[in-house]
Order: sequence, then structure tokens, then C-alpha cells
Amino acid sequence: GRKHNTTNATLQQGFLKLERVISEISRSTSLPSQQIISLWNKSNTCVVNNINHWNAYSSYFKTNFKQEISRLGDEAPEAPGTPSTNLRLKCYDAFKEAFPDTWQNILELHEEAALF
Repeated sequence: GRKHNTTNATLQQGFLKLERVISEISRSTSLPSQQIISLWNKSNTCVVNNINHWNAYSSYFKTNFKQEISRLGDEAPEAPGTPSTNLRLKCYDAFKEAFPDTWQNILELHEEAALF
């Protein structure tokens, strides 16, 4: 009863303070609030993984196009052009095979680096 209400009130006050601090940091750094929260979580070893790895790979693919196409070997297209989703999917699978234990970390770091 009463203890629960007191705890909830304290939490609510704390959340409002956190919101003000995050907004202040956001204004002073021009970084979005969500990015500040994500960076804070990482700096405090809180793992909150909300990365869509396929989307992260799409960005990585654009940045490292030649390298990623070369993973396909003989299946790589010869003609330049906009790569199809099927081609990107084949490259994505080859990327995951090339880095079986670290592919998620690579993409997460690439996404984080792209924010700066």
C-alpha cells in the first residue's frame, strides 16, 4: 500500500530529473536523446541491443561495397548497378560466414561509428 505509493512517487520524481538531464545534454551536444541514452548504457555496461542487424548490414554494405561483393567469388555480378536485395542477402550470409563469432559486433560498431 503506502510503501508502494512512496516508491512510485520517488521513481516518478527521479525519472523527471533524468529526462531534464538528458534533454540538457541533448541540447548542448546536438545529439538525439535516444543516442545519449544508448551511449550511457554502453558506458555503464548495460547491454541494450535494439539494432536491426540487416539494416546495419545495409549501411555496412554501402560503405564496403567492393569488399562485400568480392565475398561472393564467382557469383559476384560483373555489371555495375544497384544491387538487388537478393544480392545483398547473399553478401550478408557470406559476411556472417566470414565472421561467425563477431559479425554482430562488427555491425554494431559500424553503426555506432556512423553516428559520429
